[in-house]
Amino acid sequence: MIKLAVAATLAGEIARACVVPIRLLLYLPTRHYWRSRAREAIEAARQLEDVHQQEQLEHFFSKRTEPRGDRPHLFVSAGEASGEQHATKLVGALGPGVRTSAFGGSLLSDAGAKVRFHLSEHAVMGVVGVLKQLPVILRAYADFLRVLRDDPPDLVVLVDYPGLHLVMAKACRRRGVPVLHYIAPQYWAWGPWRMRRYRRTVDATLTILPFETEFFRRHDVPSAYIGHPLLDELAQDPPAEAQVAQVRARRTLVLLPGSRRAEIEANLSGMLQVAGALRDRDPDLRVVIPHKNPRRTELIRSKLRQLQAAHVEHHEGPLAPWLAGAHLVLAKSGTGSLEACLHGNPTIVVYQLRGWLASLGYRNILSVPFIAGANLIAGRVVSPEHCFSGADGWRAVARDAEELWFNEGARSARRDDLKELRERLGKPGATERVAAIVRRFLNLK
Repeated sequence: MIKLAVAATLAGEIARACVVPIRLLLYLPTRHYWRSRAREAIEAARQLEDVHQQEQLEHFFSKRTEPRGDRPHLFVSAGEASGEQHATKLVGALGPGVRTSAFGGSLLSDAGAKVRFHLSEHAVMGVVGVLKQLPVILRAYADFLRVLRDDPPDLVVLVDYPGLHLVMAKACRRRGVPVLHYIAPQYWAWGPWRMRRYRRTVDATLTILPFETEFFRRHDVPSAYIGHPLLDELAQDPPAEAQVAQVRARRTLVLLPGSRRAEIEANLSGMLQVAGALRDRDPDLRVVIPHKNPRRTELIRSKLRQLQAAHVEHHEGPLAPWLAGAHLVLAKSGTGSLEACLHGNPTIVVYQLRGWLASLGYRNILSVPFIAGANLIAGRVVSPEHCFSGADGWRAVARDAEELWFNEGARSARRDDLKELRERLGKPGATERVAAIVRRFLNLK
């Protein structure tokens, strides 16, 4: 029966993938409607006085049942490394009062979860990545079906990674197992037509950006904003004042070209062009590329040699001291750009589109008015952003960089904006808020 269920699910997902082009065509005439809905959610979120309200999850809590065993059984799944870090913190916060089984990796195992499948070690992106790892994904799904059959959890918490996780959530729905999705998918930006399926598969979703909560509520998905995990990281491990002062001793331009190989290859050359334009006017500036992932060290250094950028420093390790001490940060759109903004120094966000298909998607499919997380949270431009293809885009980035490097009035205005942004996100404690929701659902003390 398990093999038959896996085969049926695979056939259904293939059929769903085949109709994506049709759904895109049907979406185009309605894109203005979806854009207006996203803008309304962003604006409404700015008016919320308190974004930490568990009352929005009352419908979710109403699905509680008595635990099936001596201790409540929680199943947690993390499909990639960042998700496993969030899941590990959650398991640690819950403590021994709950029996936890999981998909993830060694971090979850060390935290006390019984890891049935090392899913986070096989993280994939894109169609090609999924096809390469399809046997692994099918084995993981089959194992999950066995969990639902032989030892059904009292609650399933799926962390990010909406592709496989939505398939797992659908299986839970058929068997009456409640699902909480931690870190809601960005359907408000790409593919809002997928909200119908999402609403039918998850029982509640937890968001890390304030406006997301309003968006999902407006589409009848119980949701709550639990704060951004970055705030926890900044509170728990702030940069040492001496290290920050050392960076500030010399005006420093920090470049964050991205964490993935393709992002580094796409962005580093253009970022160095911007750095070159600033060096022409300020020869004493320092250019630094800090990076947390040691697996990217050789790639970055080889690219610097190839581009003859011997003056650029590469440092492996924490980003915080560099971001806190930078005179200006130039960051690829993503979590790194938001982290830079939270340190309060002027930041320019870039996203280089690769190929005509990406450009077409940006112009016709993107539902939100901004690409930078900071601007989406604020509901206005607090960090200049550029989404482009071609060399002209980098010239526009260079003009903004020169303004924020040399114009103290512009720099001061951006710093004020970013201070307001951090206040808008609220206080640290995302993990504890998630844990409180799980405890309440499982009737834990």
